[in-house]
Amino acid sequence: MNLCTKPSCARPGAVVLAYDYAERRALLEDPVQGELSPHVYVLCTRCAEKLRPPRGWELEDLRARPPLFVDPPAESVIATVPASAAEDEPDIPRRQLFFGYSA
Repeated sequence: MNLCTKPSCARPGAVVLAYDYAERRALLEDPVQGELSPHVYVLCTRCAEKLRPPRGWELEDLRARPPLFVDPPAESVIATVPASAAEDEPDIPRRQLFFGYSA
């Protein structure tokens, strides 16, 4: 496990930062398994969210976006939705996931 490469941060790394100097772009990507290139930086999620590219550069976020809503497994739907409610309401209940930091 790599730690965030930003000085004074000791959180676990969750994002890879790479620079494309020819196109003046900073790229944020999901980490890959295995050894990382020495030309990329590992950042924690918090440092990646605060990142500002150099002036005149573009920041491109290529990380996969987690879904905001997830369908519950079929067996829990049966257990949590009463039969009478399931007949009246054809939509399956969904729960929202929280991603980020709370204040």
